[in-house]
Amino acid sequence: MSNELNHFIVHVKDRRETGAFLAWLMAAPAPLEWGRFTQVTSANGVGIDFLDDLVAPAGINRSHIAFLVTDEEFDAILGRIAEREVPFWADPLLKVEGEVNDEYGGRGVYLLDPGGTCAIEFMTTPYGDKPSVRSGVVTAG
Repeated sequence: MSNELNHFIVHVKDRRETGAFLAWLMAAPAPLEWGRFTQVTSANGVGIDFLDDLVAPAGINRSHIAFLVTDEEFDAILGRIAEREVPFWADPLLKVEGEVNDEYGGRGVYLLDPGGTCAIEFMTTPYGDKPSVRSGVVTAG
């Protein structure tokens, strides 16, 4: 039997706002409502189920979702980010703002969902066999 990821749950401050934001970034269909969940489905069929964390919204652990995209998709995502002036970073620690990284010979960018509880990464090249020492940063323009 093969193991195939079907869906996962991400706790956020506002599931509908985060679902709509991610769908907009990816130019994906509108999110689906599944009871307490708002779901965005990736191109390879994995469901990302956003759930409002009503118990301890201030203590939500930051999640991280990463998407492998084509160069054309990456350019379109950067265009949407620029259109709404959404802050973005070149690194997962969110220290190099407004720039794109060139990890593993591709491009990558990180941003936060509107509630600030989910880091979203888009990259054009998958990670290599071992972590890289940050090879450099290129400007978004």
